[in-house]
Order: sequence, then structure tokens, then C-alpha cells
Amino acid sequence: MALALLLQASILVEAARKGSGRHWESLSMKALKHIGGILLAVVGTLACAGCAELLFEKDSQVPAWGAAVMLIVLGVLPLAGAMVLLRRSVTELPPKRCPGCGSVERAPAGVLTRSYNYWLMHFGGWLVASLWGASREQQVRCVDCDTLYFTETRGTRIAGILLWIFLLLTLFGLIADHFQEPP
Repeated sequence: MALALLLQASILVEAARKGSGRHWESLSMKALKHIGGILLAVVGTLACAGCAELLFEKDSQVPAWGAAVMLIVLGVLPLAGAMVLLRRSVTELPPKRCPGCGSVERAPAGVLTRSYNYWLMHFGGWLVASLWGASREQQVRCVDCDTLYFTETRGTRIAGILLWIFLLLTLFGLIADHFQEPP
């Protein structure tokens, strides 16, 4: 999954390098920042979990001050870097224009939709199914012409990032279990 993200980033960078315009350059940098932020968040989360385990282990070979330094350097700093890289892509959403009239003013549609996927609930559990449902685009109504259309919100973007982080952590956990030597 991480390789697919890196491949997508390299394709966007190659498209920008071929001179396909300034728009592609800014788009590829945004994609690289987004992917880098997600990967940094995964690395920081894994490091924080490992260092917390070292801190609370009774007969650890690593002193407590060493585990605390590792927690700060290997856990907190990557998480801070992820926050810096992801903050702008989460908080500053470009307004999606109405497909009917082109207006950017919108209101919640008030239509209750259900995005429940049985297969996600069965194989991924309630957390994956909840994050998947929350990351779907929300339906809004144009204030000027009453057209209904779907758009991304800050909540859908945050849920999507959390979904990717959770999926990558699960994937890395499965890979680590696969290569772990039996006792």
C-alpha cells in the first residue's frame, strides 16, 4: 500500500517534470506532502508505540531516559512533521463550485444518507467501517439554485487521513508478524 502511494507520487512528479504546466507542479507537490505526511504519521505512531512499550516493560535493557529520548526523537518529531505537512491540506479546502450555476455558497443538504458497507464491517471491523463512512463526500445544496452535489469537507478529509494511517499501521503489523521468528 505504501509502495502504491509512492508510485502515485512518482507519477505525479514525472508529469510535473515533463512540463505539463504549473498546475501539475503544484498538484504534485500537494500530493507529495500529503503522502509524506501520512507516512510520517505512521512511522511516528509506530515509534511511539514501541517506545511506550519500552518505558513500561519491567526488565527492559534500555534505561528509561533512553526510551524517553527515543520517544521524542523517533516518535514525537515525525508526528510533528506529519502535522506540519498535513495541516494545510486538511484545513484549507478549495471551494468546490456548484455544477449548475458555479456558485461557491452552499448549505448542508439535510438528506440523510447511509454509507454502510457490510464487507468492510465484516473484514475490517467497526473502526474501518466508521472511518470509511466518515471519509465519503457529503451532499450539499447550492444556496443560489438548489442543486444537490457532493463535496469534500474538513471532516471527510480528516477521516480519510485517519483511515489511511490505520490501514498502513495494520499492514505494517501484518508484515512484522509475518517476518517475526517463532519462539
